[in-house]
Amino acid sequence: MDIARNRFTSNLLNKPNIENKAGQGMLFKRSAISNGSLVNQVKRTALQPTTNIHNKVINDASKLSLKPLKDELPEPVKRVCKAVDSTAELKAGIKNSQSATELGAKPVVGDNQVDKVVSRIPRLSMKPSGIAEVIAKRATKNFSSFSVIPQDVENIDENDESNVFLTTDYVNDIYKYLRHLEAKYQIKPNCLMSQKEYTPKMRSILIDWLISIHYQFHLTPETLYMTVGILDRFCQNENIAKNKVQLVGITSMFIASKYEEIYPPEMNDFVSMCDNLYHKKDIIKMEIAILKGLKFELGRPLPLHFLRRMSKAAHADAVIHTMAKYLMELCLIEYECAHWEPSLVAATALYTTLKIIGEGSSWNATLKFYSQYGEEQLHPYVQTLCKIILRAPTSKYQSCRKKYGSTKLSRISKHPELESHVVQDMANGIFRSKKTSHKPTATTQETSETIK
Repeated sequence: MDIARNRFTSNLLNKPNIENKAGQGMLFKRSAISNGSLVNQVKRTALQPTTNIHNKVINDASKLSLKPLKDELPEPVKRVCKAVDSTAELKAGIKNSQSATELGAKPVVGDNQVDKVVSRIPRLSMKPSGIAEVIAKRATKNFSSFSVIPQDVENIDENDESNVFLTTDYVNDIYKYLRHLEAKYQIKPNCLMSQKEYTPKMRSILIDWLISIHYQFHLTPETLYMTVGILDRFCQNENIAKNKVQLVGITSMFIASKYEEIYPPEMNDFVSMCDNLYHKKDIIKMEIAILKGLKFELGRPLPLHFLRRMSKAAHADAVIHTMAKYLMELCLIEYECAHWEPSLVAATALYTTLKIIGEGSSWNATLKFYSQYGEEQLHPYVQTLCKIILRAPTSKYQSCRKKYGSTKLSRISKHPELESHVVQDMANGIFRSKKTSHKPTATTQETSETIK
């Protein structure tokens, strides 16, 4: 059966195409009569396209002269590249070897001669260049405190070496680089001083509206922090007209969502959120202007990046971490906190949270090491944050409180301790230390799962 099938297949593949064989039919005769030319029909092979693309029409078939293909293709031309070296003997050796190769002789070089030639080749220096040395010295000078963990500091990555996603081998180097980036993309104090129409009050109204849009779209927390970062960085260098403030804000969120989200909202969604005040082309033009103004550099670190690291060092549970996030978002709305470094925002929020509901936890050596902020260094910023906490219930900007008043976020904005005497004392600059230490409510693995 297989022999018969193979014979049938062979006959079918070698059989001439019926269309080519019928090339003298009426269709081809009509074409020849109308055009006054002859049709030279090319036979198709198996699996060749069945169109008439291979039909060749010529005026005179007798004038057609085809050259038969050669059985053997010509060999490609060999190009000999001459190596250049400063050693005279090496040049002479290459020249002699080249001439011998052109004559068809096979050069024979002994092992001793090869060793002599190779020994004359100058070796590349493996020492770092001058620029690399300068960069290494600066990195060592700026981050020398992070290189070795002191004895009184807990190694919070000790139990996570088996988890490849936590990158315990170079997690400290990552945070060194993040601190370098936050200094590089720092927002200046009084960043809106040069603005003519865009005022700090308008900024607070805009960010409060962006928080509500962010919560309505169910976007990630990183998108919100990045939106405000893009907005402030762009507005500190560009004058914004009053009728373009909302456009700059919604475009900043559009850029941040494309950077952070897996499934970012479409442009039509942002247009509808503006009540069709702007069109898609307006968002595209503003997106180009913002990206050019920022030189396409969107890698500014976020406060949430540092808070996750510090919460791990503090053995914080989900309630402490959520309240710290709430306090950080309160700082987003306030213009007086706009120039704070992301790491400073995270350290201030966590320190304040530990003082409020931390059950007496202190800013110990471990937190000081991983946050790079001392307790006394944080006191002025904690005092400012506590004033913001006390006026939050009566503030005009309630999007953040409504967001963190939901059950999903543990109704953290309605926590009674936010109006306690501890907050009032810190708002007045009174800081009391507690002797008891905070006991972690979860293991290291459980804490890393709840901190997001």
